Amino acid sequence: MVPSPSSPAPVPTSQRQQLGARARSIEQRLQSMAMARLPLKLAAVFFALVLWLAVSAEEPTEEWVDVRIALVHDSSVTLVDSVPPVQALVVGRGRDLLKLYSTLPVLRRVIDADTATRITLSLRPGDVDLPSNVDARVRDVRPAAIGLRVRITESRRVPVRSAVEIAADSGLRLVGPPNVEPESVEVRGSREAVRKLNAVYTERRQIEVYDTVTDVLVPVDTAGLRMRVTPPQVKLHILAAPARTP
Repeated sequence: MVPSPSSPAPVPTSQRQQLGARARSIEQRLQSMAMARLPLKLAAVFFALVLWLAVSAEEPTEEWVDVRIALVHDSSVTLVDSVPPVQALVVGRGRDLLKLYSTLPVLRRVIDADTATRITLSLRPGDVDLPSNVDARVRDVRPAAIGLRVRITESRRVPVRSAVEIAADSGLRLVGPPNVEPESVEVRGSREAVRKLNAVYTERRQIEVYDTVTDVLVPVDTAGLRMRVTPPQVKLHILAAPARTP
């Protein structure tokens, strides 16, 4: 049978106390060294950080920064889509690039009323305007182009046609078709709809006249037009004469 290994001899109490006292002494010495001249050490770290920031601010660097898209157009142009995000790669000193986070670069585009309803805007570095207090240059733009849908509003005058059925009382006869006043109205709506419209009509009504001269206000029929009509009603000037007797 193999004998078991002998157990280590116990450490005497006096030796354990000496080791504990020595460990506490080392710990206190380390704490004292760490706390010695702490304000000076913190000041040194602070000034080192300030110096690093100052040097970094003067070093040339490049960063992608957000760009504000400024679309210049008149009231006849309305955006259907929101403008997608655009960024510019700007090269300059760090302190100048920091200014671009509070005052964004601007890229301007003009959209006139003759443009198509679907447009593609090409974006170039030279199109980006940096703030006047920033000494830097734009090296690239992403994306290189954006697509937008716009709604173009147009207005023009179109003639008014009467859709009123007129009947004369007994003893009277109508003298020609009624005169419409005004003869034309202004319509305003989407460019495609306005250009396809040749005329507008009054609402369908039945009117019976009892006098030789009759004036009636009749609304313009705007159902289904999806556009604004000005004025919204017209006056029918109806003439009648005594009926001829046989």
